Parts: sequence; C-alpha cells; structure tokens
Amino acid sequence: MVSRTRVSQIARSLAALGLLAMGVSALVAPRHGLSLDHAAPRPSKVNLSRQLLQRELTLHQRSEAETLLMDFARAQMTRHYWGEFAGSLQDLGLSSGAQLVATVDRDAVRTRLWIEPHHGTEAYLAEVERLGGRLRMRYCRGHRDGAGQADGGRCPDGWQRIQLN
Repeated sequence: MVSRTRVSQIARSLAALGLLAMGVSALVAPRHGLSLDHAAPRPSKVNLSRQLLQRELTLHQRSEAETLLMDFARAQMTRHYWGEFAGSLQDLGLSSGAQLVATVDRDAVRTRLWIEPHHGTEAYLAEVERLGGRLRMRYCRGHRDGAGQADGGRCPDGWQRIQLN
C-alpha cells in the first residue's frame, strides 16, 4: 500500500513539474515556448504597429467622410427647397479638408458627392434624389475602384449602404 501511494505522489509531482516547466518557458520566452500553431506567422511589432496606425487612419478618415456626407445631404435638401441642387461644396458652404478628395455631380433629379480619401482603399457616396415630389437620401461605402459608377437610386456594385444619423 505504501508503494502505491509513493508512486502516485511521484507521478503527481512529475506532472506538476512538467506543467511548471511549460509555464515558466512561456513566461520567459513566449515566442519560443511550446505552441500548437507553429505554422501560423506571427506579426512583428513593427508590422503590428503599422497595421494599427493604418486602422486608426482609416477610422479617422471614415469619421470625417461620414460627417461631410451628412452635411452635404442636409445642405442639398435645403438648397433644393430654395430652388435647385448646388453644383459644388463651396456653394453649400462646405469643404472637404486636406485628407479627402470630393467631387460633386448633379442633374435635374439628383446630386451626388463622391469622396475618396488620399490614403486607404475606401470611398464614399452621398446621393440626394427627387422622386415623386419627395427627396430621398442614400449613403454608401465601398472599395475606391467603384467610385463614380453608381446607377440612379443604388449603391455601386460591391458597395454597402450605410446608415448615418
């Protein structure tokens, strides 16, 4: 009976020692410790920092673009009430800022604002359209390759409609 207890204690001690060694090795050298995902590439600190900076820049540009989209749509609705759609941001008292390239196009029933930031892959669209005596707004976001290619009343192919308040 004594030998079974002794063997059991030794087995438990060895298991605990193994777990302790794995834990210490992970704390001392986390990139070189035991891992099940050896094939998965690990981003370097420089790459991770670059990715985070790019993400932050994209979110900042998105915020600026969405603010300009809303201001444009509201100003065009007001301008239409007083006669017709405006032909430029300056006519509406708006500017796109240094980070965004903005283009306004209009015809008799709709006006559009296309926004392409200098950096990143996203582009944006705001459209105000007169349909049956009412004005309708539409906002879209997508890859910049689709900029300038919308049919009336729809977002460009591959773009998504977004809700702005």
